[in-house]
Amino acid sequence: MGNLMREGQLRLADGRLVAYLESGQPGQPLLLALHGWLDNAASFLPLAPHLDGVHLICVDLPGHGHSDHKSSSYVFIDWLDDLHQIIVAGGWQQITLLGHSLGALIVSAYAGVFPEKVTRVIMLEGLGPLSQPDDTVPEQIRRAILNRSRTRARANLGFASLEEAVAARCKVADISPEAAQLICERQLVSRAARLHWRSDPRLRDLSPLRMSEGQARVLMAAIPCPVLFIQGEQGFPQLTAQWQARQGCFNDIQRQWVAGNHHFHMDNPVQTAIAIEKFCQIR
Repeated sequence: MGNLMREGQLRLADGRLVAYLESGQPGQPLLLALHGWLDNAASFLPLAPHLDGVHLICVDLPGHGHSDHKSSSYVFIDWLDDLHQIIVAGGWQQITLLGHSLGALIVSAYAGVFPEKVTRVIMLEGLGPLSQPDDTVPEQIRRAILNRSRTRARANLGFASLEEAVAARCKVADISPEAAQLICERQLVSRAARLHWRSDPRLRDLSPLRMSEGQARVLMAAIPCPVLFIQGEQGFPQLTAQWQARQGCFNDIQRQWVAGNHHFHMDNPVQTAIAIEKFCQIR
């Protein structure tokens, strides 16, 4: 499947390089895809062959895949700055944003901040920014600081084989071995006869502070364009309660189910593509 997509790079205004995979041609409607936490652009490889009539660009978010690492910690608001720099560097206007998991949180918030650049938003297994009650802030900051200390002390021994890395990925994520292998193949680099993650170890740091629910709702309410939320039938169960609480925040949102787990877009790409193409009015 990798041969169906072309490699590319963008240089951001701050000098960092962001890698991406693309299919389709410039001039077709642009679909800009953002992957989940600790995934990379390869998570959209199964989906790409089934999306017709679009210029699909799947980025490696900073710190992931083949993109440069950041010189600072990874906090949510900075993901919006990264996405804005990517869009500006690409010279893109009037785009459809597609995000999975972390990517879904990013695109939903970005569309509320820069609505003039976004024509549609598609969220896979994510429904608006994460939030936290005010009374949990002291403990969240404490846990984040202690977690950073553990990240700095963690040894990186690497893996003896791709199969070993895939097994490790499957232990910490709701993902099939076939899907994990695609992500691992792009996420690994060989050093001293061992395979090591390319991803920035600091991505594993806990966020020191999340938005309040009120702030998240204001961002969701600021999205004027149509929004599609696709949920996996065996995906994250908490998203059902979140849908009940948040669906009224959006001006124009529809919800669909697709068979599969949290990475249903990899294991069930045909049904995912049909839902996306119908929403984008290209099927």
